[in-house]
Amino acid sequence: MRRILVLAAMGMLNYVRACLRSANLKRALVCSCLLAALATAAEAQVVFSKFVFKQDRPFGCCPGRKMTDTKFQVTGDKAVKSINVLYSGVDQVGDAVCSDIVGAVNANVKHTKNYYFHVVGPFEPGKKYGRWASGSFTYPMKVTAFPRAIYIDYMDRSPSDTIVITRDNIGQYFPKVAWMDVDYEHGFQPSN
Repeated sequence: MRRILVLAAMGMLNYVRACLRSANLKRALVCSCLLAALATAAEAQVVFSKFVFKQDRPFGCCPGRKMTDTKFQVTGDKAVKSINVLYSGVDQVGDAVCSDIVGAVNANVKHTKNYYFHVVGPFEPGKKYGRWASGSFTYPMKVTAFPRAIYIDYMDRSPSDTIVITRDNIGQYFPKVAWMDVDYEHGFQPSN
């Protein structure tokens, strides 16, 4: 897969050079944009086509409990041992869901609740997988799962990848999750 992407990139780069020599700037610009998209696609090792909260109410209990439901594909050329996604719940006004620290040195201080979605493979290159985690989040109102980082461990013991999700790369790793400007400092968790 990576070899095909490299060959395609080299071909596009040669075409861009030919367009620049012939002063066809429009074609050179379009091909340069495609080349940049191809270069970012070559970096993605895992792509999540689904990363959402769903209602998780077995037998009608726990009305605020949600499950994390995902579908992903290994797009790199190495088998993956495990994937961790660091994410937060985000409420309707863009605040990360927070709670109080109780009984600690900084008691009664708000802190963002970070969650991990952890799956263990092996996950083979080019294959698609679906996983879910029951009872992963409890919040009484509408809340959205918003990814912050991905940690990937490989089967061949090569160095792990850490990918911080930004406005520029969210579409590469989570194409169906829209970017949100999340306030991680001032979220609110109502007391029950």
